Amino acid sequence: MRKGLRLVIQGLAALLALCLVAGGGMLVYPVTYDDRIYPGVSVHDVDVGGLAVDEATAVLIEGLPDSAAQVIELRAGEQAWSFSWADAGQGYDYAGTAAAAYLVARQGPWYDWVPSAWRVRLLGRRIEPFVIPADPEQVVTALEGVAPAVFVPPVDAQLQIGPGTVDPLPGQAGMALDVEASAAQVLQALADSAKGLPPASGGLGRVVELATVAVPPRLSEPEPAYTLARSLLAQPFTLVADDPLTGYRADFAAPPEWVATWLRAVPDYTPDTARLVLEVGEVAVRAWLDEIAPQLGPERILDVAETLARTVAALTAGEHQAQSHISHPESIYIVQPGDAFFDIAYGYGFPQWRLEEANPDVDPDALAIGMELVIPSIDVLFPHPLAPGKRIEISLTEQRLRAYGDEQLVYDFTCSSGMTSTPTIAGQFQVLFKEGSAYASRWGLEMPYFMAVYQEGLDFANGIHELPITSYGERLWAGVLGWPASYGCIILNVGDAEELYNWAPVGTLVRITGVAPGTPTYEEQ
Repeated sequence: MRKGLRLVIQGLAALLALCLVAGGGMLVYPVTYDDRIYPGVSVHDVDVGGLAVDEATAVLIEGLPDSAAQVIELRAGEQAWSFSWADAGQGYDYAGTAAAAYLVARQGPWYDWVPSAWRVRLLGRRIEPFVIPADPEQVVTALEGVAPAVFVPPVDAQLQIGPGTVDPLPGQAGMALDVEASAAQVLQALADSAKGLPPASGGLGRVVELATVAVPPRLSEPEPAYTLARSLLAQPFTLVADDPLTGYRADFAAPPEWVATWLRAVPDYTPDTARLVLEVGEVAVRAWLDEIAPQLGPERILDVAETLARTVAALTAGEHQAQSHISHPESIYIVQPGDAFFDIAYGYGFPQWRLEEANPDVDPDALAIGMELVIPSIDVLFPHPLAPGKRIEISLTEQRLRAYGDEQLVYDFTCSSGMTSTPTIAGQFQVLFKEGSAYASRWGLEMPYFMAVYQEGLDFANGIHELPITSYGERLWAGVLGWPASYGCIILNVGDAEELYNWAPVGTLVRITGVAPGTPTYEEQ
């Protein structure tokens, strides 16, 4: 009995001793790794157990993937770029991760530290590395560097003008990188990639489709050029050569196929608007006018510069017709036996001073047979454009004035022209200016409703007016109206002159023909 009891006591003592040894060993374990990471701790696949923090930091630097190798793929359409953590300023916090590994089994209640340390040793503990997040500004800067490659410029609307055809080409939107939205996407992808390590191949396999925005064209539609071009090419363009002074008229038509070669669509940008306009090629139009010019004959000269300006203006306004500007050449007269300077000027429809002006080296009283005299261009008598659709015809022979509007007779008045000593010149003139009440100081006469027709001298004009009024208030020549009576002007009855004055604008053509009864030649005077 006693022997058995002793055996039991000895067994219990051995067991107690074993427990004491084991417990002491367990208690000594934390002390053993007081300044080191517990065995069994790893950062992902890198074992850092038993290492001091600085040693673990060095091991992690070597063992964890390089930040430059941690990449995501950026895509925009067919283009792609590799973008690494290093490009974004993202990387591992090696020291922080090592410090976190050291704290494994050293947190929580103190009485659980020893069991936790042994569990880590027996079962192992894996932690993920700490990551320094990407720098948003660095990401934005990187994307701004990509933006030019992503940018697709918009295409403005255009117009394709062919031989008589017009094809509109609407504008096309371009594309630009939305840096702000793309940066948010990239930062999110980088944050997601930090939650796990890349596969063995290196790349994370993450793809970010970059955000883009449409860039509208400044010109979405080819207007107003398209509408204008269609209108211009719908029918031929006509140049009207109308010269009442020589009785010439002709129309020159350019077919739409020609007109198409004159036109070009160009953008017109302002701070507030953008539009496509038609530009007329002056070189091509001038070439057309140069072909027309010889066809007008020797009595007429096509003023190409002025006609070009009118043609371009008409085309720009969408018109299908323009009026040419025609001038007239000087001519040469050979003095014949019996010629007098006045008769020559009168015969060509000029006051004498105009002929003297054109021949400054000629003495009017010393003409010689065979002498060449310059007859000035009739254009010197027409400083204003002719008023369209209106003309005044004065017959010296009949002593009548007739006015026509669009070839329809408007007025038919009895008139009086110049007396034999001061004849009215026959020729073609125009209304130069108008005065409701003019005064002829040479004769002391008031001339109501005066319309100047030609300059008798540098400072004196003959024209059309009502029966003149003397300084005594008397009307002259009322009793002889219908016979030559004036000092060179055309005289109309009271009321008639006022109507004509109100009807005829400056520039109205005045054509004076015939010879007044009793008008003498220069020799007779």
